[in-house]
Amino acid sequence: MLIACHLFFGTVLGMLLAGYWNRRSLIYICMLGALLPDLIDKPFGILIIPGVHDGRMICHSIIGFFLIIAIVWLLFRDRLAALALGAGVILHQILDTMWEAPINWFFPLFGPFPVHDNYRYFETGLLRELTTPSEWLFLAGTITLLYLVQSDQKGRKMVQVAAGAGIPAVILLMLNM
Repeated sequence: MLIACHLFFGTVLGMLLAGYWNRRSLIYICMLGALLPDLIDKPFGILIIPGVHDGRMICHSIIGFFLIIAIVWLLFRDRLAALALGAGVILHQILDTMWEAPINWFFPLFGPFPVHDNYRYFETGLLRELTTPSEWLFLAGTITLLYLVQSDQKGRKMVQVAAGAGIPAVILLMLNM
């Protein structure tokens, strides 16, 4: 899955959580969680361990999910922030269909991360991000949702808007898989 897709679904999930607990900051925390595995794993894999990288390492694993929640809980003692960040991370892993890469998802149970060729990784990744039409739609959807969140001062319609945007997007994703 690409960046704008993760961001869109992180926004939708964050709106659902924020609507339930009446705390808007959960939207942005969940959005961060939905991007966090790529923000950590991709640079880490390319710069620190260049031979062992496909963009899916520690933060794309279940143990990484629990580590992130534990770190947020220990640093901030905020269970809702830890929940929102963790929900974003697990959503990222679901969107990346990590169960199809059990070596990565269940690391270290099945051994070390697989070795991949990283030739022109950033160039091809950037080109794919910019030329995928669905990414532009997801980006427009995210901007629209955030605009609606900011214009709804009481947050009453947040859950309905999130569900109204998220359900068709999930169906479209399932049709494309």
